[in-house]
Amino acid sequence: MSVGSELVGRTVLVVEDSPETQDLIATYLEHQGLRVLRAANGAELTARIAQDRPDLVLLDINLPDCDGLALAERLRLGETVPLIFVTGRDSPTDRIAGLSHGGDYVTKPVDLLELLIRIRNLLRRSGASAGPSAPAEAAGPAPDAPLTFRGWRLDLVRRALFRPDGSYLALTTGEFNILAALAAMRPNPVSREYLLDVISNRDPRSISEHTVDTLITRLRRKMRLDDGMSSPIVTVRGVGYALESDES
Repeated sequence: MSVGSELVGRTVLVVEDSPETQDLIATYLEHQGLRVLRAANGAELTARIAQDRPDLVLLDINLPDCDGLALAERLRLGETVPLIFVTGRDSPTDRIAGLSHGGDYVTKPVDLLELLIRIRNLLRRSGASAGPSAPAEAAGPAPDAPLTFRGWRLDLVRRALFRPDGSYLALTTGEFNILAALAAMRPNPVSREYLLDVISNRDPRSISEHTVDTLITRLRRKMRLDDGMSSPIVTVRGVGYALESDES
């Protein structure tokens, strides 16, 4: 499955008040060839819709200045522009409300590949086309292409990690989810708070920030190579963790 070229030149508006989540989604979509606009609240969304006319909107329901469902209804999002609600609210009532407003529905923590495929499918159904200035040769990587960093290869579809020599390295679910979040944001840092959300599935009762640090320690140990090369995971003081870029 290769859909990267179909997305080049499309404009997606990411409406999210959490800087970490906004950066994670926006950076990943930009790597796929999409043009990404950002808004942190309902007022910015309204201005962006009027000025930039995006091809699709990703909308958090819990915004600091309004309710995303009510705003979508007022602006007729879902009717006038394809819409995907991206939210931590996952009750059946919320899902039904989102679908009734003409939007698709994705819950946090976000599976980035799933989100990209939903974007592709919505743009196909809406008939949105790339702008005339988008060159065909500028196509981004296919969404099922593995993420690579310092010779490592992370396959999001198979949920597998491969060493620089091509051998498979087994990871637990928590280890894989943390590494996938770091890889999607590389080389930008990711906060402990966001990584906690990635592994908690929104149930913080059984875990803490110490759990994140423990998983990072285990990942570093597993990813230390026999030739003495250290793990590509680095600590960013006062922020969290990051993956070194290939140029590091």
